[in-house]
Amino acid sequence: MRLLAIASIVFAFLLIQAAHAQSAEPNPKDQADQAPYIRSALPLDEPRHLCIDLPGHGASANPNGSFSVHTCKDGMWNYDQRFRWTKDGSSLRMPQYGKCLAVSEAKAGANIVLAACGSENAKFISENARLKLQANPLFCLTIANVRSELTPGGKRFPERYRSRPLSLELCSQTAIERQLWSVTQPLDLKTALLPPKGSLSVNKEQVKASKNKEDRP
Repeated sequence: MRLLAIASIVFAFLLIQAAHAQSAEPNPKDQADQAPYIRSALPLDEPRHLCIDLPGHGASANPNGSFSVHTCKDGMWNYDQRFRWTKDGSSLRMPQYGKCLAVSEAKAGANIVLAACGSENAKFISENARLKLQANPLFCLTIANVRSELTPGGKRFPERYRSRPLSLELCSQTAIERQLWSVTQPLDLKTALLPPKGSLSVNKEQVKASKNKEDRP
């Protein structure tokens, strides 16, 4: 009986948490639900692909934070991964937050952030599936050359979400597979995708380090 009571309490707690998570997911703004992803053209070590993503999720998404790449959030709230080209084709605007993808500085290693559309550091050229900084086309939007780490949220949920750092780096042949992008619509799913069985495991030390980062789903 005691075990049954404990199980009932745990189940009720999970229901409350799920209801809270659902209520914390803002409605789409400026047709964000119709905008596409910026998705890694190649899967790398995440079969579901990695998408450019803000830290946090839902109401906790942080538009003032630096972007990383995160498992594409097909089948769930994902407006913090949606962009569309501006009318002049020079910038990638995030409709949910009304700002554009930009670099903190025009140099190697710069963070990827949101900034006012039209600013010099928010202009990109799409060339051969690469996103190059218009101010200096020698630099490309680049996924870090590390194994994807399990996010804090990925530890809690069976979907096992993963992420990697994202930065501005020199365009190069050695990094080309991490510099190729596809601007594409999310999959039309009702539930989140589970990772395939036997997919590449993540680094346990990276998982431990991720506890100090912003929470992700």
